[in-house]
Amino acid sequence: MKQIIKIIFTLLILCLAIISKGQTVKYFSHYIEKDHIEKDTLADKNTGYKFIIDKERIYITAIDNTGKVIWRTDPVIDNKIEKYRVKRPVIVFFAFGAERTKEKREVIFISYNNSQFGYLDKTSGKFSFEGQD
Repeated sequence: MKQIIKIIFTLLILCLAIISKGQTVKYFSHYIEKDHIEKDTLADKNTGYKFIIDKERIYITAIDNTGKVIWRTDPVIDNKIEKYRVKRPVIVFFAFGAERTKEKREVIFISYNNSQFGYLDKTSGKFSFEGQD
């Protein structure tokens, strides 16, 4: 609850600054939370794969249990996602989840700091864009 009040207060101050001075500010994602930002590796116990985000939070790499790179992707560039709100979005949310289809395959959900989001296929790294807020 304390975190939500801080976020609302910060957004209110930013809005007031924009209105009063006519300035623009960077977009802040609603997903920015300490545990999301600090998480840079997901481990799949079934396959032994590790999914790692680089320091810039742009590329995701899948590595098997022998250390071999299975795939590496920059979902924004690889899928030609159009610019939205920021010049270069970065990943702020990264977690396993179930695909929203009949198959319910486990995928990797990602969200960017510009509110665009989607999921990666764990075996191929193929990104499925789901939209933007």
